[in-house]
Amino acid sequence: MNDLVLLKCISDETRLKILKTLIKRERCVCEIVSSLNVEQTLVSHHLKVLRNCGILKSRREGKKIFYEISDKKIAELLETMETVCKKIKLRCGNVDD
Repeated sequence: MNDLVLLKCISDETRLKILKTLIKRERCVCEIVSSLNVEQTLVSHHLKVLRNCGILKSRREGKKIFYEISDKKIAELLETMETVCKKIKLRCGNVDD
């Protein structure tokens, strides 16, 4: 996966929130939905995108599907991004302008 594909996959706000919930441990879909307080269909869509990008891996346990970040380096990147953003207090505003 090249840099641009990775950044495109994680640039969506919902996908980034999902990834942040998965940094420390795997979670089932119901836990992710509960922590984000969004529709299950929306979460499932974004989980599929992240899985197709190779950022997440999943496993089934009965009727539940558990997700986790596929590579610890991705989790480290997310933690570093959060730290840097807090330190420099980015003020990007509307990046579409």
